[in-house]
Amino acid sequence: MRILVVEDDLMVQQVCQGMLHLLAHSSTVVSNAVDAVAHLTATPQQFDLVILDNGLKGLSGMELAAMLRKWNILIPVILISGSRPLMEADGINEKSSHFQFVAKPFTFADLKSAIERSNRPT
Repeated sequence: MRILVVEDDLMVQQVCQGMLHLLAHSSTVVSNAVDAVAHLTATPQQFDLVILDNGLKGLSGMELAAMLRKWNILIPVILISGSRPLMEADGINEKSSHFQFVAKPFTFADLKSAIERSNRPT
C-alpha cells in the first residue's frame, strides 16, 4: 500500500515511516497540508491511504480531510491526534471505513489495525 503521511513532528514522521516499513507499505512524508494537497490533487491515484496529524499548523487534519471529501477525493484517511476531535461537525462520518481515528501516542498494533479497517470496503 502507498501511504501519504502528513505530520509536522519529525519524530512522529520517523516512527510512522518505520512502522509502515515493517508493515511492508511504502510511504511519502510531508510536513504540512499545502504539500499534502499538492500531492493529492496532482495525482490522487498515487496513494491508497493518507495518515493525517490533526494538529497541523494552518490547516488542521480534520479540515484537510473535509476538503478532500468536498473535492470528491475518496482516499481513506487515518487521523492521528492527542485529543479526539468532533468529527460529525466537520462532515466526517467516523463510522465509515474511509475514516479512522488513532489517538497519540499510538502503538504498532493501533496503526496496523487502523490500516486494516481502512482497507475494508464500505
